[in-house]
Amino acid sequence: MEGPEVDALSFRLSTLAGRQWVDRIDVPTNRWQANVLLKHCAGKRINQIYSQGRWLLWNFSHGVSWAIYPLKRWRWSAEWLDENQPAANGFNDNINPLTTHVGRRPLMRITLENGGCLTLSGRPLLLVLPTESLYRHPSLANLGPKLSDEFLTDEIWTRRLRQLAGDRTIAQVIMDESVVAGISNQTKCEMLFAARIHPSARVGAINASQMRTMFSTARQRADDLYHATLQGHAARELPRHVYDRAGEPCGFCSSTIVAERCGRDGLWSWFCPQCQSIPRQPTLFGADPAVCSTQEMESGGGIPVR
Repeated sequence: MEGPEVDALSFRLSTLAGRQWVDRIDVPTNRWQANVLLKHCAGKRINQIYSQGRWLLWNFSHGVSWAIYPLKRWRWSAEWLDENQPAANGFNDNINPLTTHVGRRPLMRITLENGGCLTLSGRPLLLVLPTESLYRHPSLANLGPKLSDEFLTDEIWTRRLRQLAGDRTIAQVIMDESVVAGISNQTKCEMLFAARIHPSARVGAINASQMRTMFSTARQRADDLYHATLQGHAARELPRHVYDRAGEPCGFCSSTIVAERCGRDGLWSWFCPQCQSIPRQPTLFGADPAVCSTQEMESGGGIPVR
């Protein structure tokens, strides 16, 4: 699940439950943290529901927060306890239609003071933390900004990429949540294709124009996905030039799209080997190492000259 999808979900949840008092919270008795949830949050007001990257965050009036992360698919639904209530205000509707296939029993059921009910199913990671120390938790402390954040410009984007790159490939750095939070593998592949960058390229070899193209592509896809999610559409319905299209022809050069891992711990990257050719790496004195090796063998009678 991508960051913009969680962003859209947080908007809908906030519209339904923001500033509402929680009447009760029901959790199956064999679920972890059941007693904590019931003890600390039932009878309290929901001050805020928002997202950061893929994290869905709830702040309550008594200084406690939930941080929920979709390790696997989850499903949120909203309904009136009174079946005669109208559906126009958002209840009695599937507020997260992308995950209707989650066939698990509810993890948590939140009943609000106005008679509305929110149900969470699936197996997300759920942390219960003091609000004042929320961003000191290791999973949240180093989260970068969202693509939708207004202060995030292409200059800031480029600076963050270069500062945090280290010796990693561009494909690995883009997926680093401390650079920008919430970018999915699909968006990564499409932004690299738009900028004509090979996934294994080093950040230092990417020019300013390519950096701007990557950023504008990522931000446009985030905006498109956010609005598509609000309308009930999935990320896979957005246009895809390379992602998950291995073996198919590139729409620009007709070369066969391939998929490779970039780095031992890297995710799969789909790319066009023609449009996104591997850049020549700079070498000492600007010489081609393959040519130098051949010349050394010849000049040394078959023994490399050192």
